[in-house]
Amino acid sequence: MSRILFLVNGLGLGNATRCQAIIDRLRTAGADIAVATSDNGLWFFEDQPGLRSLTAIPSLRYGASQGRISIAATLGQLAAMRATLAAAERAVGEVIRSFRPRVVVSDSVYALGPVRRAGLPLCAVNNADMVVRAMAAFADRPPGVLPQFLAVELADYLFHRWRPDLVISPRLDPTDRRQTGNQHAVGPIVRDGFVGDAAPRGTPKRVVIMLSGSAFGTPVSLRHTHPGLQIDIIGRRGTDSPGVVYHGKLRDSRSLMRRADLLVVNGGCSAVSEALMLRKPVVVIPVPRHAEQWINARIVRHLGVGFEAAEAELEDAMAGALARIDSLRDAYRALPAFTDGAAEAAILIQGLMRR
Repeated sequence: MSRILFLVNGLGLGNATRCQAIIDRLRTAGADIAVATSDNGLWFFEDQPGLRSLTAIPSLRYGASQGRISIAATLGQLAAMRATLAAAERAVGEVIRSFRPRVVVSDSVYALGPVRRAGLPLCAVNNADMVVRAMAAFADRPPGVLPQFLAVELADYLFHRWRPDLVISPRLDPTDRRQTGNQHAVGPIVRDGFVGDAAPRGTPKRVVIMLSGSAFGTPVSLRHTHPGLQIDIIGRRGTDSPGVVYHGKLRDSRSLMRRADLLVVNGGCSAVSEALMLRKPVVVIPVPRHAEQWINARIVRHLGVGFEAAEAELEDAMAGALARIDSLRDAYRALPAFTDGAAEAAILIQGLMRR
């Protein structure tokens, strides 16, 4: 049996859910899977059946200033980050010794010294190449995202050009299949059940607000009533009111999202991918100062299937999208079909094992 170790960044849930989508395809093909992750990733994977092992590893974190991502604060904690990375490498090394994988898949985990020392093939799930190209293509980028882009996204792109044997790069634009060197483009990576039918018609009645579980996720505070709407809020706790239900943190949001007419999400790749594959009109609220999240929101606007908005504009953007719901649905009908990124990723990983 093919043994595959997944190293998954667990600060939010997006890395975990897309890796689970790939894991499901690989397990169907007979692979034996172990996972090493942290934080929300541990909570998510502890409920997933069929894993050989689940190991906790320390995680690198952004520095913050006034509740926002701060590159200056991040650079100021480099000594602590080196200690965290060393502890994570010890944990990864122990998993490699006990599980003896044939290949390692990393999704935003950089404790990779043990992988190199063991001589194992390394696959990364990473779309920094798309982010770099899009930053050059979209001239209306806000200046506030540049520090994070230069310090993180560009460095991430250069690292992935050099280190992994294979990079799986999920794309949100179905017309973007550009790939070079070790980078292979795939469609959006989502779990089973996140593929929708043709965009529906009729008066919108349900909205799902699902915002990041990371420390920088957008707060949700609805100031107005919305007669005629059912609003489901995932990932936040609060007091229910007529037409508004808070669901807290969910491992499986598929049924709520499938019934929704409009989604409101932060700009993480996985959340936006789920909206696109479900063919749901979407309002994307990028985490402030985060280049990749702004790019993902900008691509949604470029495709014509949704809008981007600032945190303070959540309700106004939601109302605006509902008023234009038919044009957003029509934009989906005009798009080429999205490919199954999880299935494509599984095939690429199996090919790496056969090299």
